[in-house]
Amino acid sequence: MTFPEAGFLSQNEQEKYDEAVKSSFNSEKARQTLCVPLKCSNLFKVIFLNQIGMTTATLPELDRIAELDSAFLQGTYEDAPSVILRSKDDTHANNNNLAKSLARLVKKRTFNEPIIINGLEIAGDENSFYGLGFKKGEKFSVIKAPDFKNKNNNRRFKRINPDYSIDFDDDSKRTLYTGDNGLSRLCLGGVLYLYSNYDDLAYSFGDGRVVLISTGEAGSQKIQEYLKNLQSEKDKQISEINKRYVQAEKIIKGIK
Repeated sequence: MTFPEAGFLSQNEQEKYDEAVKSSFNSEKARQTLCVPLKCSNLFKVIFLNQIGMTTATLPELDRIAELDSAFLQGTYEDAPSVILRSKDDTHANNNNLAKSLARLVKKRTFNEPIIINGLEIAGDENSFYGLGFKKGEKFSVIKAPDFKNKNNNRRFKRINPDYSIDFDDDSKRTLYTGDNGLSRLCLGGVLYLYSNYDDLAYSFGDGRVVLISTGEAGSQKIQEYLKNLQSEKDKQISEINKRYVQAEKIIKGIK
């Protein structure tokens, strides 16, 4: 099942991405980091796609899709175009310079809680292990994310809310993974677990997918209308199941 206004990156869109990488970056290191095939994903790819006008789904949007149709994302992983920062220093050496530069960007020296940074763009940076650094984009924002503290590592959860708060639920089958310092990517993966502890920002493998959503007011209205209709259908089916259950219960009691 696919969504009318949200779907995986197409071959044509991948080719546009590849061309943009070639024309925007001369550094071999940067190009290598961004050399990510169609059926793969990493943090830099999803950020750069947004930068060239292809809007990728945010973490709450991915979670909303998963909630309404879990089969759509099952068995794959999807990066959000965001990072989570827990300290200005990173024990993972490859990320230490980036963590420090992001801490300067958000003007923070100490961290009482993790922050999620949205609206970043990338630029060449030879001092970076990845050949790329971050800069503020037009939609740059910083969100406090106390639910992503390391004390919540391995907790079960039900939902990621639009404000990045998390509805924890010990009965859920979904698990949150967190780190304890530095910089990480954010993604949903496999059976819709939430990973906020991936410290290799460039790593990609074959079950990665990029989810694009429509831009503009019309596209936003269409996807919201579709999700609303899907929720309505879900509620209708649940109602029908409940009715059949009540009827079956009456029959069983009558037999007794």
